[in-house]
Amino acid sequence: MEKNKRTGNTLLIVWLICYELFVLGFMEAYKYWLNSSYSTMFSRNFLSHFFSNFSILYTGNLFWITICLISIIAVINIAMQSTKVNKNALRTLVIFSVISLALIAFAVFQGRIPRETFYENLVTLSQKGVQTISLSIFAVMHLFIAVSACVISFSVLMKFYIFRSIWVTLFIMAAAYGIVFLFAYNYTDDYQTLKSTKKTVDAGTVLGAAVWGGNRPSPVLRERINKGYELYSAGTIKNIILTGGGAPGEMTEAEVSKNELLKKGVAERNIYIENKSNSTLEQIQYLNNNLYKKNNWKDIVIISDNFHLLRTKQICKFFGINAYTVASETPLSTESSFNFCVKESFAVILFWLFGIG
Repeated sequence: MEKNKRTGNTLLIVWLICYELFVLGFMEAYKYWLNSSYSTMFSRNFLSHFFSNFSILYTGNLFWITICLISIIAVINIAMQSTKVNKNALRTLVIFSVISLALIAFAVFQGRIPRETFYENLVTLSQKGVQTISLSIFAVMHLFIAVSACVISFSVLMKFYIFRSIWVTLFIMAAAYGIVFLFAYNYTDDYQTLKSTKKTVDAGTVLGAAVWGGNRPSPVLRERINKGYELYSAGTIKNIILTGGGAPGEMTEAEVSKNELLKKGVAERNIYIENKSNSTLEQIQYLNNNLYKKNNWKDIVIISDNFHLLRTKQICKFFGINAYTVASETPLSTESSFNFCVKESFAVILFWLFGIG
């Protein structure tokens, strides 16, 4: 009887260790694959790309490494006391791990499910929205599995305490989010550093914002344009990159920005435009693939609102772009700044974990 229990527990423990190793490898590679042009994650070219660009010190990579290592250590500790552990506790962890794997599979392959099936009736979000929610639930569940493994491992009776695991998981999530929020809310740009050192960088990127009727820049976009022109006039940036798409039949954000800079006297040869993107991530991807690498630039400046700069800097860091950040002077109330930072903090975490932006 004791031997059968030990064998059963051993199989469950081996499954949990293999599960953690799979999650670690897959999630580390997934965000690099998602932001590359490779069709499959298992091609030799992608794996070469992944290993040459992977940085163990990148925040998103550290998260998966830390959580998975903690889980594996806890499971190994359970294995060393396998005769004491309640088998139902291990079975519960295995069930949660299987569900989390199903969530990963759904998030990755849901784009291939025909929309006219029951899936369309149940889910009205876009493909990206479904992917984001699925991966977010997976991340929470994986954190819960890690916490539960620790609770079982270090409890006297080696049992699964579900409410204790839930509360610890919620505390960790709240603490992590709070830290990211504080970083976003109190973010300090590099304007004074650039000014005091009189540094000249290759280019400044003015991130797009809304365009108003009559092809006029909104106040937010105008302030970003003005800050870009200020840096250009001061000799801090040699070129200006303008980003942002627009609605069909209207001038794009980048084109409106270009017209404003031409009025101010900026030479057209020093202006680059990207007018297809609909997100910050797409804008940085374009910058990386079409300008930064091809022109062998050493560093750039990103110009946007202050609440937006933490995420922008992290995206640049992920792609290996050496970027300074400068905030525009758009006036925001304390309430508006707080609300924007709440959203940006979620966006930063999603990019760290999954490369979604």
